Amino acid sequence: MSDTSSMSPAHASRAPASGLPASAFGRSRRVDTLLLERWDSDPHRAALIDPDTGTVVTASDLKERVLWVARALRERGVRSGDLVVVHQERSVAFVVSILGVLFAGGAQVALDVNDPTERTLETIADCGPRMIVTGPASRLAATVPVLVVTGEERDRDQPEFRAEPDALDADQPAVVLYTSGSTGRPKASLISHGALVSRLSALQGTHPLGADDRIIHHTTCTFDMFLIETYWPLLAGAGVVIAAPGRQRDADYLARLIQECDVTTFYCVVSLLELFLLARPPGERYDGLKRVLTGGEPLSPELVKRFHSRSTASLTNLYGPSECTIYCTAWECPRDPQLDTVLIGSAVEETSLWILDPDGKPVADGEVGELYIGGAGLALGYLHRPELTTERFVPDHLGEPGGRLYRSGDLVRTHPSGALEFHGRVDRQIKIRGVRIEPGEIESAALRCAGVRQAAVIAQGHGVEKRLVAFLVAEPDTDGTGLVPTVREHLRTLLPSRVVPSAIQVVDRLPLTANGKLDGTLLARWAADSAADELPDIDAIDSDGPLEDVVEKVWQAVLRTADIDKDADFFDIGGDSFKAVRIVEKMQHLLGVAIPLETLLQEPTVHDFATGLRRLTEQEQAC
Repeated sequence: MSDTSSMSPAHASRAPASGLPASAFGRSRRVDTLLLERWDSDPHRAALIDPDTGTVVTASDLKERVLWVARALRERGVRSGDLVVVHQERSVAFVVSILGVLFAGGAQVALDVNDPTERTLETIADCGPRMIVTGPASRLAATVPVLVVTGEERDRDQPEFRAEPDALDADQPAVVLYTSGSTGRPKASLISHGALVSRLSALQGTHPLGADDRIIHHTTCTFDMFLIETYWPLLAGAGVVIAAPGRQRDADYLARLIQECDVTTFYCVVSLLELFLLARPPGERYDGLKRVLTGGEPLSPELVKRFHSRSTASLTNLYGPSECTIYCTAWECPRDPQLDTVLIGSAVEETSLWILDPDGKPVADGEVGELYIGGAGLALGYLHRPELTTERFVPDHLGEPGGRLYRSGDLVRTHPSGALEFHGRVDRQIKIRGVRIEPGEIESAALRCAGVRQAAVIAQGHGVEKRLVAFLVAEPDTDGTGLVPTVREHLRTLLPSRVVPSAIQVVDRLPLTANGKLDGTLLARWAADSAADELPDIDAIDSDGPLEDVVEKVWQAVLRTADIDKDADFFDIGGDSFKAVRIVEKMQHLLGVAIPLETLLQEPTVHDFATGLRRLTEQEQAC
């Protein structure tokens, strides 16, 4: 960690601008070079474990598969700096593909196979990749050349692939991460080899992994924390346990992996951590874990204390936008029964942090200001967005000449302990369940729907109850009654399900403040009032009536929306694992039968879930 004792209290800690410490993984700042060294040093070590298929890939086998992909990409024209889209489900083959792109000298652009096809094609058009790597079952139709990888690639007869000299630059891009854009167009951060190695080296320095450690890879590939779950253990010589596609929402399944696969290290967003403590038996402990990393959402003192009561593992709160490569501060949560504040920590290795006022000057000690981030972990900028890069990545006027700072848009202050305390945003950006959401992207998508004249999106509620609510103003000749389902279906074709608003309301006008800006406070009040008027009280719901109607009422109460389509996917209308637990617990109480969480996860519509509940009830009665 950086020595911050000599820093002025007017800004956060700041790492040295020169004399960077040696990497915890070795002297190289290239991911591919470090991986080769690791694989050759211990070729028989289990690198990838897929417990659902019984597959174990050793380091030497992984090397062969990765070099096959790299060779195939080079033969098809991929060269240093080229972008290569990887469009595969989470699997051994997916990990092989993203690594093969790096060894070919390219930068991997991993896209979620569950995103709408139209959005995926728009993203491919935006990044302009040289190739697309996909699996044999892919239905992705694109004009870009495609390489199909099955996961069984190996060819011992061909000479070993070697990277060309121009691929050995640590400043070359390694990873491209797309996040929501405020103008309606997603933006992509270019992460270099050097930045990725810097961040993972810092993590290895404070939370060292060894050959006996295992970490679960369950996070979606569009969330930068998946880099922790894949690159970090492989660089450190630890094992990666791959969660089956679609099971990342299933806390029972993940808990089973932790126990049965001897997992020692686990990353999860705050809401998933909360889910573990709700979904599993109260007396169950997780003492096999050594370390748990969390972040992406505010972490409450109560949750920290509940976790510590169930595990001897350390719990570390990570903070950082993808523009600074995964994270830039960390705070190991103390085992303090009187804990009343959770902090986001201090600068990690090779990082500088400043808290500045609107004029770019350091704020006084303890005052709130915008966090500016500098150091080796900064992204190269935004892909094909020079104006936005110039706006967000600014010259470091407080540090060494030639340096850069990223304007995070996050408000923080220095806590008396010296660590940072998070205090919200300077703009409209929202975070729900760890996902960074720009309301402007959703509004822009809604305006592309016929009949919509104006659109505004806000976050309503707090913590795990936070949800997205869209307000629409219809065109004069449009029937507002039929507009809601039309817009909802339209948004599902353009946006990932995680950013489709759980509630959509048609209003006569959008309220404005005295200075002509959108009145978000009043919209939030409208959303809360509407929910209070329309939604059933979950405690007042009983089992009277048809089962589907009872299920619908419970969903309305938990999802905080009266607009429930009985054939809509639970996770497409604002559901998450935490809400799934609440629904299952309520239905267990009403029906008097044990309901596995998997019942809702595998049958995620009102109709199918009710069918599954009838089946469980009949089985219980038969016994």
